[in-house]
Order: sequence, then structure tokens, then C-alpha cells
Amino acid sequence: MTGVRDGWDGMGWDWTDHEDIRRRLDGGADPERWSGGRPLHRAALFGSPEVVAELAGRVAEVDAMEGGVTALWEAVVAGKPENARALAAAGADPWRTSLGGWSPGRLSLAGPTPGLFAVPAGVGLSPGERATAEEARRLLAALGEFYYDGLGLACVAGIDAAEAVRRLDGAPVPDDVMEEFLDDPYDYDMDESLRFVGVTSVPGGCVVTQPWGYAPQMPGVMARLSAGTFCY
Repeated sequence: MTGVRDGWDGMGWDWTDHEDIRRRLDGGADPERWSGGRPLHRAALFGSPEVVAELAGRVAEVDAMEGGVTALWEAVVAGKPENARALAAAGADPWRTSLGGWSPGRLSLAGPTPGLFAVPAGVGLSPGERATAEEARRLLAALGEFYYDGLGLACVAGIDAAEAVRRLDGAPVPDDVMEEFLDDPYDYDMDESLRFVGVTSVPGGCVVTQPWGYAPQMPGVMARLSAGTFCY
């Protein structure tokens, strides 16, 4: 049995090499199909604006759907404004309704790049949605940039760090033990490393963190933390 080849052999996460993508397309790679999906959607997420524009110029329909959304929606959700602009320049419709009755354009108004597209008259966010979007931007600025791959996180309303520790039957870890552990947390057995979490009081509640594991969002931990309140 011979497998069907689409010209995208060896393509993985990186869709930023414009020359390679163009060479593949000129050599017969299918602009409509990649590993069961659509190359344009893949490039919207993991490509460069040049690659997005190249593919957008070769597909039959720039607003073709995959998984119920267009490539433009994917670019907006992924926080790739330059890719979104390249798609809009190629004819993608920012105001085409998609998931939950939202369009890519309206979604952009609620995100970090509200000026991404020209907004038609009568289109916009409700007062409540605008307030939520503004608060989200404030919180994102407050968090800043940090390495979060593998981060376990629970945000708990209405209790402080001391109460969170009480609910988890926790106890402070001696500084020297914690310093040694933090030198290389992955050198420890998982059952042991999951027992260490950080707890910080913040306005309105507390935050439980574990940069190397998933303990804060384990069901048993969440159940204890959220008793009588809310936890995410």
C-alpha cells in the first residue's frame, strides 16, 4: 500500500522559511493539504507573514475552515498580528462570524492588538466586554514576561496564603532545602517534587505556583483550595 504524498514531507513546527515553502509549492506541494490539515492554518500559527502571504495567494479560498475556524481566527488567537495582517491583505474577512458568535476582528478588539483591523460602523464590544478586555491588559502588564512552559498554577479568590497552606496541610520548607531543590528540581523523584509549591497572597486572594509540575491544578488540591470560594 502506497501512502499519499502532499509535498510537505519533513515539515514540523517551523513554517517560517519562505524560500523553502515557495520551493515546495513550486515543486508541487499541495497548498490545500498538509498531514490531514490545511497548510495556511498551520502557517497562521507557526509561520512568518511572508509564508502566510505565499500560501494565501495559492489557496482556492483564504477563508476556508478547519476545525470550525479560519486561518485568520487562528492567527488572532495565537497572538500573531503580522500573520493576521497578511491574511487580511490577501482577502480574509476579519468580521466573518466564527466560534461563539465572535469574529476574528471582534476577538482582536478584546485582545492586546485592538487596532489590528479597520472597524466597521456599529461593530464593537459591549461595555462589559470592554471592561473585561481592559482589565485583562492590566493584568498581563502586571504579570510581565516569564518562562511558563510546564508551570502549574492555581488562582484562588477570597483566601490568603496562610489559609491556602492550612487547607493543604502544608508547612514551610527550610530555606537550605528549598535552595538545593531549586538548583535542579527535575533531578528529584516526581512524587517528591510535586509536594513543593509556592503560595503568594495577592489582592483578592492568593496564587499557588509550581514551575516544574502540575500539583496546583490536581483535582484534590483544587477541591481543598476552592471550598466556599472560587479557584482557577
